[in-house]
Amino acid sequence: MILLTGFKRWSDIPENPTEQLVRELCEGDVMGRILPVSFSRAGSIIKNLIEKYEPDAILNLGLAPGRAAIRVERIAINLIDTIIPDNDDVKPVDELIDADGPLAYMATIPTKRIINAIRSAGIPAFLSYSAGTYLCNYVMYRSLRTVDKLGLEAVSGFIHVPYSSEIASKVKKPVPSLSMSTLRKAIVIALEVIRKVISSYQS
Repeated sequence: MILLTGFKRWSDIPENPTEQLVRELCEGDVMGRILPVSFSRAGSIIKNLIEKYEPDAILNLGLAPGRAAIRVERIAINLIDTIIPDNDDVKPVDELIDADGPLAYMATIPTKRIINAIRSAGIPAFLSYSAGTYLCNYVMYRSLRTVDKLGLEAVSGFIHVPYSSEIASKVKKPVPSLSMSTLRKAIVIALEVIRKVISSYQS
């Protein structure tokens, strides 16, 4: 089973395309969950989901509003340093995610294979070496940390997507975007690559 997560909207973002992506792709071996933009609530939810279901893979999705391409993250760092508050009006600055955790975790999903597969479909995609220090990095780190502490074989990682064109049309300034159908195709491809990895270590 693959745990696929996205986020609700936050701040002045009109909609979060990852919420729609998760709802559309939640079928078969994919269990989808929409996370609140809240450090305390998102952290406990992701931890509890992994502990309860012990998924074979975790793929977290997030919105990168200023980016024009799919970004597959390679590193999650043990730091929260926010500029804007979360939806609970909490604004941590220079805080560790886990005082007992390592400085960073590398994604365990096959990042380069995912990038190559998405690009082969004619969709712009790139590796990223910084998931930021907000909720996206937080959830990526929490997922990898939980898998590590439980000793699971699950692979885990994070993909940032740009605005969908449909949502970008509601924003009051020019922003880069890809169509929702393109975003969906990219995540479907990523899930297929992850399934092949799962099959290889389960056989």
